Amino acid sequence: MRRFHFALLTLISLVAQPLLAKTYYVGSCKTTPYSTIGAAVAAVPAGSTIEICPGTNAEQVTISQPLTLKGIVINNSSQAVIAVPSGGLATTSTLDLGTVAAQVEVTTGPVNITNITVDGTAGTTNCPSVDYIGVFYSSGSSGTVNEVETRNQNCSTASGPAFGIGIAAENGAGAVQSVTIENSDIHDNSGYGIYASSPDQTPPTLTTSIKSNYVTGFDTSICLFVPGSVTANTVVGGNVYGIFPNFESITVTGNTVISAWIGISVAWDDTVSDNTVTNAAYGINTYGTGTVTSNHISNSSLYGIDLMNGGATIENNIITKSSSAGIEFNCNSGTVSGNTINGAPTGFDEFPSASTGTNLFYNVATASTGCQ
Repeated sequence: MRRFHFALLTLISLVAQPLLAKTYYVGSCKTTPYSTIGAAVAAVPAGSTIEICPGTNAEQVTISQPLTLKGIVINNSSQAVIAVPSGGLATTSTLDLGTVAAQVEVTTGPVNITNITVDGTAGTTNCPSVDYIGVFYSSGSSGTVNEVETRNQNCSTASGPAFGIGIAAENGAGAVQSVTIENSDIHDNSGYGIYASSPDQTPPTLTTSIKSNYVTGFDTSICLFVPGSVTANTVVGGNVYGIFPNFESITVTGNTVISAWIGISVAWDDTVSDNTVTNAAYGINTYGTGTVTSNHISNSSLYGIDLMNGGATIENNIITKSSSAGIEFNCNSGTVSGNTINGAPTGFDEFPSASTGTNLFYNVATASTGCQ
């Protein structure tokens, strides 16, 4: 009987062996590869790693089982590109953005994507007629995007440019999901660089970690409607916002923001600290009870910090060369102390009469103006 059990177990093991997760390949740099990424992700066992040879893959990819998608280095090249197919992109529904076209859509988790370029370049014949996204983690999905480049989600048709997003994530009702975007290069889009939301969920069912990326967004570079953190990113541009943490208890620390209209906008009780903001119209503005500490803000064409509502804590910031005022209070109160303002026509503008701390002013024509 024991021999029979041993033989049966051996047979089961041999039958199951091909189904075990392992590494598979796409492209001609390896033997027995899959011909397309789509064919591979549909066929391999859950938990597998799919390695992509350098080269361009003109296809739309949907990943509906946990796996790792990874570009590899062969013959001194490591650029595995997913491009818009000649026939265009099929559309998908989202919770927050309407109908969109996603070049890479993730519908489950965890799905990890590493060292892949997603190129949205398209002509008039295959440019999406709806907004489109380079990498989209849809509701119910999770994972990590690491060392990825999204670019050129910005094509246009006769009716106008498609609103392009580099990387987006969302989640609806159900289990809490987490998406990390790190060490990636998101640029040349016509809308947002990174966008995350959890519409109609209280509390939100998505958390995000956005760290050590280079991000440009035509409209807004990083826009979060969910809790999480934004750390050590370089953000260039944003006709509206550089970084917009539009939910409670988001931490924004150690980022460099350059040439956005509003460098960082603090909408709730978020913590914004140790950031460097240069060449913005408004370096940092606050709408809630956030904490803005130890930031370096320079060359603002209007205000270094702009208080749109009362209740914020503004401490130990260094504000240099603001064209209108170092801090614009709009007659709103706040806890303001330990700030250094150098080289502005007015240090504090429309400042309430009750001061809550000691601040330093250098090369400032008028230290403060009162409320009218």
